[in-house]
Amino acid sequence: MKIPTVLQYMLRRLNVFLQKSRTKKLLSIFLFFGITILILFSNFNPKQVWLKQDEVARSNIQSDINAVVVDTKQTEILRQQAASKVQKVYQEDNFALANTEKDINLFFTRLGEILAGSQENKDEAMQNLLVKTNVKKDLFQLQYTPARLSEYLLATSPQDIEKMRQSTILIVRPLMANPITDDTLNGIYQQAFGKISELGYAPEARDVIKIITINSLRANLIYNEEATNKALKEATESVQPVQKTVKAGEIIVREGDRVTAEQISILEQLGIQRSKSYVTTLAGTALFVLLTFWLVLQFLRRYYRDIYRNDMLLLLIGLIFILTIAFSRFVTIIKIGDNAELHLLTGYLAPVAAGSMLIAILLDNRLAYFMTTIMALYVGLLTQGDQLYYTITAFIGGSVGIFGVHRLTQMSDLAKSGLRIAIANIVTIITLNLISGEVNPSTLTVSVLMGAANGILSAVLMIGILPYLESGFSLTSMIKLLELSNPNHPLLRRLLLEAPGTYHHSLMVGNLAEATAEAVGANPLLVRVGALFHDVGKIKRPEYFVENQRGFENPHEKIAPALSTLIITSHVKEGVELAREAHLPQAILDFIEQHHGTSLARYFYSRALEEDPDGNVNEDNFRYEGPKPQSKEVALVMLADSVEAAVRSLQDPNPQKISQMVRMIINDKLSEGQLETADLTFKDLDTISKSFCKALEGIYHKRIEYPEIIVREFEKRREQDGHPDHKPAE
Repeated sequence: MKIPTVLQYMLRRLNVFLQKSRTKKLLSIFLFFGITILILFSNFNPKQVWLKQDEVARSNIQSDINAVVVDTKQTEILRQQAASKVQKVYQEDNFALANTEKDINLFFTRLGEILAGSQENKDEAMQNLLVKTNVKKDLFQLQYTPARLSEYLLATSPQDIEKMRQSTILIVRPLMANPITDDTLNGIYQQAFGKISELGYAPEARDVIKIITINSLRANLIYNEEATNKALKEATESVQPVQKTVKAGEIIVREGDRVTAEQISILEQLGIQRSKSYVTTLAGTALFVLLTFWLVLQFLRRYYRDIYRNDMLLLLIGLIFILTIAFSRFVTIIKIGDNAELHLLTGYLAPVAAGSMLIAILLDNRLAYFMTTIMALYVGLLTQGDQLYYTITAFIGGSVGIFGVHRLTQMSDLAKSGLRIAIANIVTIITLNLISGEVNPSTLTVSVLMGAANGILSAVLMIGILPYLESGFSLTSMIKLLELSNPNHPLLRRLLLEAPGTYHHSLMVGNLAEATAEAVGANPLLVRVGALFHDVGKIKRPEYFVENQRGFENPHEKIAPALSTLIITSHVKEGVELAREAHLPQAILDFIEQHHGTSLARYFYSRALEEDPDGNVNEDNFRYEGPKPQSKEVALVMLADSVEAAVRSLQDPNPQKISQMVRMIINDKLSEGQLETADLTFKDLDTISKSFCKALEGIYHKRIEYPEIIVREFEKRREQDGHPDHKPAE
């Protein structure tokens, strides 16, 4: 009995643990972490081999596909041949002869100073001069030792020393007139030896001349390593790679053979040879994923706390991210013929823009830009070849996609976004190829086509996935709002047929609020749709609302003010019920619940005060239940609703009356505290006031005074047609 009890206890504790929000978040992150690593790691083929040069193959290794590969061995031979034909580049040293003569004169000047000096240490100084000067002693053999040469020079007259100097310069000058490089310097030395041996001087004098001549001679053509390397590079790059076709089933390495470098190169090009250890690759992949996940969570925690604390929204971001990189991995598998180079270009097909647009539509534009950067980095890891180009293209395409869905006004904008992405991809690809300086027409054409296909693919994926994410996560996207704004929506049709005055009033409110929304940072589409549905509760009792009373008796005149207030204020609760029955999203329900806030029904409250002179009227009984507007959008509809109704009641409205009425209503709402939770500034309220006045002045403009002749013509037609109430259009 004890074991089951312990097991039940452990299961209960586990259930409690799993129910915690933090636990769910950690488990979800761990799950997405594992899936992401799996997708990235799938880029490394588990069927690959890891062979080393000179290793004995344990089995036959053959190609599974037809492919064109580069024969690296033959290509290298041709490149070496081209490089061998390149001559070294030299630069003339115009000061070589002058420096040589300078060294000679300096030697003999020092020699003269020693001879002219005091008798003490002359021999030692002379020997030191000879040894120090003869730095190239390994190139030739002297007949006499430095001591013997020192003794000779000390006994030689200054006139003979001068002759030795002049002879040395006469030997050097014609030799230096020839082009001399470091490679030909030994030959110049031999010529110098020959000329020195022909001199009719004592053997000791010839040794001294040999020392200074050989040690002063130098190359007058300096090797230019940079220019030579450039010439070598141009020569080797001009050699086109030697290609050969590998057929499917062809054996690349036979069992028992030693693996060559050429075979390893072919295996790498076919994707059979892997160059890294799986353990190292897995560790690096896990660290990269961990780093990017940490960045995303920190970004959300700092700038989007509401999303960070909402498990469902975190799940949504993770799901979009996983779907995007999964599709990106899938398109990189696509084979384009047998050309391995063209196959690498599939990186341009990665549909990052689809994920960017989904996040922008369902969550937030700025968050979408950040996630686009992260997803573009993953494209670089999932692809091969020009990974930086694919990353840049994915980022720019995703950003342009966000631009396209930033403010949707109609469904066709979704299709247009695909076209915008395609154009952005094409321009980006062409730009990157121009920057590289290597434009291959065939490769560029395929790249451009893939960039264009990426735009269409991204739009198709986004449109296909969006409805499922909307319904699965109960979100109200711009697409959902566009659908709700359709006049054929069942609830709007009922409003039009059963309460036409309210329907027209809602349209007016929507136009007023939408015209101002952009200027105060509100969502214009949400404002318009919220305005359409905000008074839908009036369907229940349309005749009790003044805009639906067309020449009929006002029913409120026969009932108590308190009952009238109950009927009027109940349209909020009844509207919420109708909206829930029609499965309208919570964002629209907020407009219905909050568009009156906790305002006072002033007309009926005033009537109640008149009927009860004792002042026993409770003001709270004449207020809406609220809550107050919680967003800019709902606050805009509240103000537009009050303003439209008030201005419509004006007799002979003119710009001055309209402006006074608008400002009075906004000030009343502000003083009552109805806008305190709506995040509107005084500047926003001033903008709203000006926008409302401008729109209302356009609606209630001064009527045109028709000339008398036109009036008589209408009178005549009215009598002819039998329509006594016919009036000219305004």
